[in-house]
Amino acid sequence: MSVYLSRNQPRRQTTIAGKIKHVERYDRYYDIAYDALRKRMFPRVTLPKDSLVVRAMKGPYDPRGIPPGSSTGIGNRFNGIRLDGRAGHGALYIGTVTGVLREHTHYSLREKSGSVTRLDGSETKPTPLWKPSGTDSTAHFMHGQRTGASPVNSATKFHLMRVNQTLHFADLRVTSLSRFMTQLRLSGAQQYGITSEADVDFLAMAASGPDDYSAARGIADAVFDLRHQSGLAGVCAFSSRADSDSGLVVSAEDDPTGGLIYAVFGADSTVISALTPLPKSPDKAGFDTFAELTAQLSTK
Repeated sequence: MSVYLSRNQPRRQTTIAGKIKHVERYDRYYDIAYDALRKRMFPRVTLPKDSLVVRAMKGPYDPRGIPPGSSTGIGNRFNGIRLDGRAGHGALYIGTVTGVLREHTHYSLREKSGSVTRLDGSETKPTPLWKPSGTDSTAHFMHGQRTGASPVNSATKFHLMRVNQTLHFADLRVTSLSRFMTQLRLSGAQQYGITSEADVDFLAMAASGPDDYSAARGIADAVFDLRHQSGLAGVCAFSSRADSDSGLVVSAEDDPTGGLIYAVFGADSTVISALTPLPKSPDKAGFDTFAELTAQLSTK
């Protein structure tokens, strides 16, 4: 059986993969997105001017800034080092109120669980296991954040920002990708090594894999490479972080989008001028708790 290799991004070597666990899948989704973007067929979503977005972050950095080293990381879904070892693009992750709470909860629970040392000496964060008689720790944590509990890491602040110009993103929500993959399967999927019998939901869900970023990074890298032609600022995805206790986190916090995350692409340390900070006070940029942030949102 032949191995699929990218036509639009050929490389002589693969030097690093990180969370890109299937190089062939990365190549396939890169080409799918690249070709569709050139034909303006890839789904898009708009973040309108005057929308409010949130960023949860640690450190004394500008909340509009892409973190230093973002283009060479190996652990992020939509940005980082390329498979041939070249520096890729960086990304600023922002979201709607529900999207940010879900992501904040996911990473906070992993931080609370501590680290486990593997046999090779590296460290990993274990995923909490659900027990039928156990407490729903995810729901408990989210309730605490909504009612005023402090973040696990005291350095974490919640930053509120207003979008001062309309931004457009590649739409990686499963509902949008399912429609796109249905059309692709009927009109040329074979060129990417996909048969006409391939399951559409499986093809769409590949971009949302919790541990394998192959498809997501393939699409994201194509979006960045064609950003000047497409006019896209990055990618948008639904935050459906798994609740390790009882299934998917379904609380929407009165967020009509259901919980979205936006990755705005650019070079390391770039300040995204399309965002205007809305500080907690003249002398304090971020909110100390999620509850403080939501209280402020109710006045906007």
